[in-house]
Amino acid sequence: DLTKQLLEAITQGAQPRTPVPYEKRRPTKACDVAKYLFEDLNKGPPVEATDELMTFFDDSVIYRDFNFENVLQGPAEVRQFVEDFSFDGIEFRPTRYDDGDVASCFTWEVAIDDAPDTIKGISFYELDPETRKIVYVRDVPESAIKPPILG
Repeated sequence: DLTKQLLEAITQGAQPRTPVPYEKRRPTKACDVAKYLFEDLNKGPPVEATDELMTFFDDSVIYRDFNFENVLQGPAEVRQFVEDFSFDGIEFRPTRYDDGDVASCFTWEVAIDDAPDTIKGISFYELDPETRKIVYVRDVPESAIKPPILG
């Protein structure tokens, strides 16, 4: 995948981050699930945090990202996507959350190594109302090209 190759090239030689311990929790409100995933687990030890992250996805999860044509379906594809884009030099920073119960939107920015600008975006997470696991994700980043190409 060209996006992954480009990001790996840009961040080559980035300093490894120091993992931050986190306390395992089981939030059930969508906005609290998002906060846990992106504030606590995002900073944790990579393998352990990814294992914990995956416990929040339903077997029927659908994950859509505007950067990619293919829709991810099921936990195995979501896990591969997470692992593919988890490397030193990329920092995901949530900026604002709504207060959603079954569904939640939150804004974020991605900092790439020492680049002066960030890429901003918004994500939507929907939970199954009974299991409280994530069944749908939509990530919408802004264009990395400034100003964006029209057309």
